[in-house]
Amino acid sequence: MLRQDRRNKIMRNKKADMTALSKYVDALYKKPKLLWLLWEATTRCNFSCLHCGSNCGADEPADILTYDEICEFLDQIADDFKPGEIMFCVTGGEPLMRDDLFDVMSRASALGFHWGMTTNGVLLTKKIVQKMLDTNCKTVSVSLDGLKDQHNKMRGGDCFEQTLAGIKLLVQAEKFAEVQITTVIHKGNIHELNDIYGLVKSLGVDSWRLTNVEPIGRAHRMSADFLTADDFCKLFDFIRDCRQNRPVLPVLFGCSHYVTEEFEKEIRDYYFICGSGTYVASILCNGDIYGCLDIERKYGLVQGNIRKDRFSDVWKNGFWQF
Repeated sequence: MLRQDRRNKIMRNKKADMTALSKYVDALYKKPKLLWLLWEATTRCNFSCLHCGSNCGADEPADILTYDEICEFLDQIADDFKPGEIMFCVTGGEPLMRDDLFDVMSRASALGFHWGMTTNGVLLTKKIVQKMLDTNCKTVSVSLDGLKDQHNKMRGGDCFEQTLAGIKLLVQAEKFAEVQITTVIHKGNIHELNDIYGLVKSLGVDSWRLTNVEPIGRAHRMSADFLTADDFCKLFDFIRDCRQNRPVLPVLFGCSHYVTEEFEKEIRDYYFICGSGTYVASILCNGDIYGCLDIERKYGLVQGNIRKDRFSDVWKNGFWQF
């Protein structure tokens, strides 16, 4: 009885919190604040992952932004915003396949941006890790898609050991603010959750982020592996149990979805809020201005292009769909 009374109180508090959050969001829509700026450095990748939401592959797009174009954009952002208040998140494709990546990030760092990167980890070497540190990379998220067989299956190549080696190099550096592992959960690996937890914990990373296959990009073909409602509840119960009973490794669910009153604020440190167009914007590799990269690429959602539009004008006057 006492346990149920406590649960009822928690649910009442959640409803009150989310009502207050709704009012906050209404005000935020009128005056958005850019906190995270994502840059799709390239759509080129050394793998062709089954669950890729961006259809990345071996070819470099013909219309990719040049070094001069992305640096001119960074200069512009530094003029129009406070770069020290913005987290510049570098993604892809595989960012490390861009030859001038660290030249660009050296410029970003000199302008005062904090930056982090998402990578598959395979191309990490001691030399690359040092370049990351030299250009003041703060956070790194490495994709690990399960235990060996599932990871290699999803990536389309024998790369599990290389990924682990890359993660170990980052952890051994002991100079990043956060080294995170991200795992996409689907029918093929949901039964491995406890074993993956043990592996991730043994690697000594700072956190483990779990998310689900999104039905966008190449992942559309994985419909047979999409999580069911029961699977989601199993995943959420697992994350909640980790957070409550195994706090030595911080575990959280990805930011993309509202997860009902039952799980809100229990599988993440915060209540869900979609930051696309309010906290978050993205620059695609061709210069298109977009919302969050977890959103399916649709022409009608493109807000402009940095080759012809000033980003600050688009940020203030665009993103109405969001």
